[in-house]
Amino acid sequence: MINAGTHGAVTWIDLSTPDVKAAADFYRELLEWDDVEVSPTPSGEYHLGKVDEHDACGMMQQGPELAGMPAMWTMFVYVDDVDAAAARVPEAGGTVLEPPFDIPEARIAIVADPSGAMFGLFAGPQIEGEFYSQDVGRVCWVELMTRDTAAAEGFYAELFGWKAVTENVAGNDYTTFMLGEEMVAGMMMMPDAIPAEVPPYWGVYFTVADCAATEKMVGEMGGEIHVPTMALDMGKFASFADPQGATFSVMEYTA
Repeated sequence: MINAGTHGAVTWIDLSTPDVKAAADFYRELLEWDDVEVSPTPSGEYHLGKVDEHDACGMMQQGPELAGMPAMWTMFVYVDDVDAAAARVPEAGGTVLEPPFDIPEARIAIVADPSGAMFGLFAGPQIEGEFYSQDVGRVCWVELMTRDTAAAEGFYAELFGWKAVTENVAGNDYTTFMLGEEMVAGMMMMPDAIPAEVPPYWGVYFTVADCAATEKMVGEMGGEIHVPTMALDMGKFASFADPQGATFSVMEYTA
């Protein structure tokens, strides 16, 4: 996998939720995090899921201005210059939702691709190491669900230099975005079964030790099961929603 501090690499995800304490408790137990570290920020407390001293992801309470908005995970892509990258978003067919602004030790912007799938741009201190991991509890993949794969291919190629490689997997086209020789993200056409009012989105995957056991826990802890455990060549996966409604997926890798 690619270093998270490379221009065009997925470098972070975080959760915006109406109940960050409940969300932190849910994911800490479900994903076997060692701890959730809480840090003060100008916008409120930021919760960090910790796995073996690694930061797995972040979570934050929604502010009053987001009242009524659904809980959701947001993917961030590392860029050399947030302002320059944000300026290119409209040129590539996307939308700038929140212009570049500073957070402690970094600068970010929130944007959307041509179909409306939201994500973040991030620039900050030099980041070393890979963000993705097959260690239990950490993020292992992100995947775009969209109704216009052609527009997405052009947009992400223009913005980050991603190259789309599409293969037929179990009767469905699956696209892997490549940055050089490294895989950075996936993409699928949104199934017809998903209601039209559900917008395109970037989904996140966490590594788990036992997918079926995780599915059982989600139900017991008040979450929803969207896709029950399914077998793939590389292991097993399932998709859920947490008790606040944020969707996510898990992956159990074969040895």
